[in-house]
Amino acid sequence: MINDIKKVSLSVEQIDGICKRLGKEISKDYEGKEPVFIGLLKGCNPFMMDLLKEVTIRCSLDYLDVSSYNGTASTGVVVLHKENGGY
Repeated sequence: MINDIKKVSLSVEQIDGICKRLGKEISKDYEGKEPVFIGLLKGCNPFMMDLLKEVTIRCSLDYLDVSSYNGTASTGVVVLHKENGGY
């Protein structure tokens, strides 16, 4: 796993800018509403936290746990393992 990153698609600064822009747009578009952000476990947390720091309206966060793998091979079928909030 050492040196396993072949290409960086977006820099930290670019991701920060995207989160700021999206947070502003979401806050404007959903003003007066309470959106629910749904993240796919487990890799979504860093991005979700960066994004939600920029959202200025009341909102909720929930998670789904899904997979399409059996070991290291994709089955081609997405399976829902866990649904936290009943959405």
